[in-house]
Amino acid sequence: MSGGDVETPQVTAGKKPPRQHPAGKRFTAGEHPAPVLHPVVLPQISTDPLDELVDRLRPRLRRAVDGLQVAAALEADGCTDRIARVEYGFTDVFVLADEVFRRLGPQALEDSGPPARARGRWETLRVLAHGPLYALPSVVFPAVLAVLGQRSLVLALALAGGLGWMYSGTAAYAAYKLLGAYRPRAAAVLLARTTLAGPLIGAAAGATVVAVTGGGTALILLTAGQLAYQMAGTVLVFYRQEGRLAATMLPAVVGGGVYLIAGAPARPAAIASAVAGVLAAYVVALASTRGRGERDELPGGPVLTTWRRGITGVTCYGLCSATLLLHAQAPYLLTRFDVAAAAAPLILVMGFVEWRAEHFRGAVVGLTHRIGRPADFRAAVWRRILGDTLACLAVTVVPAIALLGSLAAIGKLTAAGILMTAAHVVLGGAYLTAFLLAGFERHLWLCLSLLAAIAVHVGGGVLLGAGPIVDPPGSATVDTALYLGSVLGLQALFLIGLAPLVSQARHYR
Repeated sequence: MSGGDVETPQVTAGKKPPRQHPAGKRFTAGEHPAPVLHPVVLPQISTDPLDELVDRLRPRLRRAVDGLQVAAALEADGCTDRIARVEYGFTDVFVLADEVFRRLGPQALEDSGPPARARGRWETLRVLAHGPLYALPSVVFPAVLAVLGQRSLVLALALAGGLGWMYSGTAAYAAYKLLGAYRPRAAAVLLARTTLAGPLIGAAAGATVVAVTGGGTALILLTAGQLAYQMAGTVLVFYRQEGRLAATMLPAVVGGGVYLIAGAPARPAAIASAVAGVLAAYVVALASTRGRGERDELPGGPVLTTWRRGITGVTCYGLCSATLLLHAQAPYLLTRFDVAAAAAPLILVMGFVEWRAEHFRGAVVGLTHRIGRPADFRAAVWRRILGDTLACLAVTVVPAIALLGSLAAIGKLTAAGILMTAAHVVLGGAYLTAFLLAGFERHLWLCLSLLAAIAVHVGGGVLLGAGPIVDPPGSATVDTALYLGSVLGLQALFLIGLAPLVSQARHYR
């Protein structure tokens, strides 16, 4: 039968053909056609399980900013790749999360804010300020060293610095995971508790140093204050309140600067302003954790259990990273100012390194929309990495040149200082790669690479009779050259670890 023919009912012998209902329904003799009814269109109720999932998640994801936040909420609820495939028909949780985020639609803003461009500029300045904020307490160190001038101070600062780096990084990572799973109250409670415990951990570290190498109560107070400031800074950065952190520490910066100019007469005022600044930052940080989230939100324990492996990896990475920096500089804190100050350029530009790392994923997601060929995509991603690395190196060079010029002006510039400063310039690029690896949760590779760099530096120093363990006269140049070589190798190891991951488009869905 051709597509244009109309079917004609066949007539059989002795039977009447069936009559046709006006609406198209057939009926036979003896049946009475029902009256023609005008259909009433009822609202259709969706039976799509994805729509039900979106409706269930909508109250919790009112402020979701991307699919990654939706993915965190799905994983916190126990959604696995298998569930995404079997129940919803998506290849994995991240693809499902992108579709859920799309169906959530535009999120209504609860309050009016500045234009997007102004907010973007503020966000950039906020991240760039992280480096100087990390360096604020160092302004007061000369006054503290003059009071506590003892070799045990070096060990105390190194131990407290390493513990603070590891402790604050772990707390921030866990809090971000809770926030991503829409547990703001649990994140605030976690940050408040870790902040309260921070000074106690610092005091314990100081007491250990005092018991082993000697010292007094002032040393214990110093390490407690160091942990208090690191946790206060972590909390205020977490809640994007860098301005408050700077305001609380401004008197300490002024006091430290006056001491550098006026000398001993200004020492008591400098130390008092530093103590007041740390206490103020600590109180403001604790106050910032209050009133977050709702009391009836879901518990955060299951989320932390889910991310237990990542939390452990962040802790180990923080410890190894702090060890890499501190083990090389600690021997020179009291004896070689030019070598000890070499870390300043890196600290000042860490905000820039964070900023470039934060924008990397968004930039590569844009590449996935514009580039179709895998080879072109890989080349574009590596060009991006190369460009960001060179930018971090170039930005770090600026304060490094300023530091070396200042040292030369006062007659303190040495070959060891130049080599150690160059090593920290290289670390500016290496830490960009480290942030990218951390974004892929490759903490094991990070730790192994850092331990390898430390082993090269320390082991090479032992073999050559130089370094933090063996330090005869004149060995500082050899030691710093070894350190420069070890961080160059570290950059290579980080890139090797990044190579299998960074150019795969599936990581940027």
